[in-house]
Amino acid sequence: PEPRLVANAASIPKQRHESEDVIDKASFFKERDEETQNDDDTSSNWCPTNLRLVPAFYPLEKSSRFIDDDLASIATRVSECLRLLSVQAIYNNEVATASLLTGENVEMHLSLWKTAATSKNPEGIVVELQRRKGDSIVFHRYSRHILDAAIGDFDFEKFADKTDDDFGDKAYSKKAERLLRTESGKPSASEEENAIIAIEIAHGLLMKDRMDARQLGLESLCLLTDPSKTGAQTALIASHVVLLGTAKMGEQDQGMMFDEAPFQEIRETILSLVQLRRIGDEEEFSDDEEDEKLLQITMSDEVVDGDQEKEHLSLLHNLALAVMANALDVVENFDAYDSDPEDTEKKMPARGRTTSADMVAKSLMDDAKDITKLELLSTLINELGKAENKPHNARLSAKCLNSLFRASKDARKRARDLGAKNVVNTALDVGTRTHAKLETECKSVVKVLTETADDDAQDEE
Repeated sequence: PEPRLVANAASIPKQRHESEDVIDKASFFKERDEETQNDDDTSSNWCPTNLRLVPAFYPLEKSSRFIDDDLASIATRVSECLRLLSVQAIYNNEVATASLLTGENVEMHLSLWKTAATSKNPEGIVVELQRRKGDSIVFHRYSRHILDAAIGDFDFEKFADKTDDDFGDKAYSKKAERLLRTESGKPSASEEENAIIAIEIAHGLLMKDRMDARQLGLESLCLLTDPSKTGAQTALIASHVVLLGTAKMGEQDQGMMFDEAPFQEIRETILSLVQLRRIGDEEEFSDDEEDEKLLQITMSDEVVDGDQEKEHLSLLHNLALAVMANALDVVENFDAYDSDPEDTEKKMPARGRTTSADMVAKSLMDDAKDITKLELLSTLINELGKAENKPHNARLSAKCLNSLFRASKDARKRARDLGAKNVVNTALDVGTRTHAKLETECKSVVKVLTETADDDAQDEE
């Protein structure tokens, strides 16, 4: 493709008019519109200014592409693809690289290289993508789209219109899925019994001292609160455990008997990670300076022991937010997830509809304040305010707020007192520029607060 022509300011006077005594207004405004259009076309989150030659003896990754196109077009397509995929990107314009982090906590490194012209190959640009951390299968899903966008084969409009894509939504790993399938998949047990066994396995992992075990426990809870993977009933039981600390769904519930102490510990752990960023009596780190430092640690290769522990707690904080967001969504939209609502034979009697979303939201907010001494809504709004540095956490916080606002009038009233709308609008601006899923969740929160404002005001009067 031919390189795009950019208007040269030095040549404009010669094009505007032949005589200096006559001002050609039509030509002037036409050229000004063309310049504005060119500026809009080249607007991008990524504007690299310099390309490095591929070093000698440097083996390029298989996930790389040679492209015969101009630098600005490639960078624009890639950055727009990253926005649609909701991938957090830290761009370095000087060396044409980007550090990437997906919603599934997969870290990638993107580089643009310049190739020298030879007798066989013309001069061009190589786009290279490397996986640094995380699931390799998830990495290849993302790399396929990013590299397609770089060469111009990615259909932006078609992908933006898709509503069933799960990029950034599956926080758990295949390891957690295999573990729960192996340990709790007893053919003779009922769905309720299998759900309780799986939740107890997750509890056992959470209570261990090893960091990898805790991560696997939270990933297991992410899986258990996902109706598309475990079924609506299992997801509902797990959601009640996470939000209420009990598997019973109402005072009338006379199901199987079990010890609920582990369920209380699961809820306390989730709330502690969400609000205090710690488990039990461990050291808390939640100030903005630590967050910024941690962001740089996460995107770099040099990690010492203390930083590694903080990075891991940040990962657990993200997973805890995902578990809470899943659980609130399941409780609110249980009927939509129930694929066969008329089949009552396989379901637990009098379960699933005895605790309303409003009661769950109120109980969660009250219990959170008793357990952590902090207000849950304030914590979530504060997390949303960090959207620029932590868009994935902000998106999960917006999802939690969305469910709480739809379920509880008290939550909406308190959010207005805390100035939530301004925070949401700021996060919406970040999402519009860099993170499509954050944009979607923020729009939904704004819609709920706007549509219910008049009714809530009337109720107060």
